[in-house]
Amino acid sequence: MEPAYEVDVNGNVARFLRRHPDLRSKWDDVVHRVLSNPRRGPHIDHLKGVWNCSYRWNEGTYRIKYEVLPETGEIYFYDANTRGDVYKQRR
Repeated sequence: MEPAYEVDVNGNVARFLRRHPDLRSKWDDVVHRVLSNPRRGPHIDHLKGVWNCSYRWNEGTYRIKYEVLPETGEIYFYDANTRGDVYKQRR
């Protein structure tokens, strides 16, 4: 059983949610499902490469990247974007 986690959301993710009301309307369900099992599920993939140790939530054409931080008891949502843009490096 997974330990209880707190949720932390990066400002970029919060702005993305404000600009995409269709994703924002599903946000509470996404958070609830990630909190129930942050490492496994039908919408969750473990990332590799430069994002090693991160996870991705797939929601339609959107991708939300997050880290599970057991040492702080936190799930940190740090990036959200469309499928084609979420892996482009930001400056």
